[in-house]
Amino acid sequence: MTALTLLQETLDGVQPEIVVSVGTDLHLFNRLIDWVDDWLGSQEDRPTCLVQYGASRAPRNALGVSRMSRDELLDLYAGAKVVVVQGGPGSILDAREVGALPIAVPRWPENQEVVDGHQIAFTETMERHGEAVAIHSEDQLRWSLDAALENPDCFRKAPRISDPTNATAFLEAEIEKLINDPRNPQMLKKAWSMMRSRSSRANEGRGSRATNPAGKFVRTSIDNRGLQQP
Repeated sequence: MTALTLLQETLDGVQPEIVVSVGTDLHLFNRLIDWVDDWLGSQEDRPTCLVQYGASRAPRNALGVSRMSRDELLDLYAGAKVVVVQGGPGSILDAREVGALPIAVPRWPENQEVVDGHQIAFTETMERHGEAVAIHSEDQLRWSLDAALENPDCFRKAPRISDPTNATAFLEAEIEKLINDPRNPQMLKKAWSMMRSRSSRANEGRGSRATNPAGKFVRTSIDNRGLQQP
């Protein structure tokens, strides 16, 4: 069975109200799936939810698929009321590219969910610039999911269409401030490496989708207005 057929059979024509993605890292992120499962189990009128769970366990209270293509994931993000992602650069930027303001839950190195703390630092940086809602506890996630379903428009923003070169230059300056901070000397090197890789692919035109009439997709999705210096 192909991945496409598996996703179609899993969804059975349903556009989930909530889409959750933990990415494809080999490290487990069962904590996020547990939090989502527990919240869904507490809902009297349970919303439809799809969890892309990667190497982690499948959800109990939601539809689940281990992997899907990036195009499929972006289409689901675009149609969802709420998008929940791990706190990685690629995951957050993918959600922003289709107009979602993602609820971002960074992996914790102390739980062996990731090798270092780059997701924590990156998620907090993106939240400061209005590009994500950073979550550090189960209570925060519950409150954010409740708020997003009550006012889904607050968790949608215009898709980020920008000049990748300018956006990357600004992020480099922001990230190097944190890298040079003695309190977290190595924290964002991995995140910056990923950002440079994304920018390089954009400039070379490899692996990108064609921009649709609404201008929904660009490879690097942070515009100058969204990342102005304070």
